Amino acid sequence: MSDLRQIAFYGKGGIGKSTTSQNTLAALVDLGQKILIVGCDPKADSTRLILNAKAQDTVLHLAAQEGSVEDLELEDVLKAGYKGIKC
Repeated sequence: MSDLRQIAFYGKGGIGKSTTSQNTLAALVDLGQKILIVGCDPKADSTRLILNAKAQDTVLHLAAQEGSVEDLELEDVLKAGYKGIKC
């Protein structure tokens, strides 16, 4: 059995989901967990703190640059942030 866990933070806008999720993930990585954060916000707020306040290009933006989603490689999309958290 795998120890894989999925955690979702959701609710109306402006209630602190991005801040709460990023702080929770930072605490989990400090405890030795391997973390992948997937954000669906086109503003990339869910990864901004993890990436040291750097905006991450969205998949749609990268696909528009490359021509299509099929032209993207994982390395084009995946970024490493705080203590190796994958975004």
